[in-house]
Amino acid sequence: MNRKSFNQRGFTLTEILTAVSIFVMIGGIVMVFLTQTLSLWQLITDQSDLRSVSRNAVNYMTRELMNTTRTSTENPSPNLCIPSKPNNKSVDFYLPVDSDGNGLIIDPVGLTEWDKSNKIQYQYAPGLKQLRRLEKGDHYVIANNVASVEFEDNSINPALYANELKIILTLERQTKQNRTASVTFTSIVKLRNQ
Repeated sequence: MNRKSFNQRGFTLTEILTAVSIFVMIGGIVMVFLTQTLSLWQLITDQSDLRSVSRNAVNYMTRELMNTTRTSTENPSPNLCIPSKPNNKSVDFYLPVDSDGNGLIIDPVGLTEWDKSNKIQYQYAPGLKQLRRLEKGDHYVIANNVASVEFEDNSINPALYANELKIILTLERQTKQNRTASVTFTSIVKLRNQ
């Protein structure tokens, strides 16, 4: 019987090193791709979180500010007050109150009853990166990670009407991969006419 002999030859060192090099390069490419994907995912997640925080902060301020006024002729004035640019990082205002206890915020003459003894202020604290609400010495943090905030009325921005207030809120945060996630939210608030 004639048996064929098989050459049981293994891989050479060159072939093994070539295969390992190829696998290492492919592994490196996959790791770079996964790292960049994770970095992008983290950036998108942080921007989404910041967008939600900024929307909530602006909605909170809008609910209060739409009850304020810029058109009152009363003395002392309950009008909303914004410092001139570039210091327009805060806004002072008063809210209506039922001062005569009749269940309405309108007095018998038809004017709004204002709580002139209780000034409220939205204020940007740059060192803390916070937007805060100050009232009677207490403060409430409306938003963290605040890069800037601006309040504009028609004295700062002539495109606005006398009973409008523009809020420009920018939030910013560094991701774990040292990328900057930033969101700017802008809203125009219609104020109460006296």
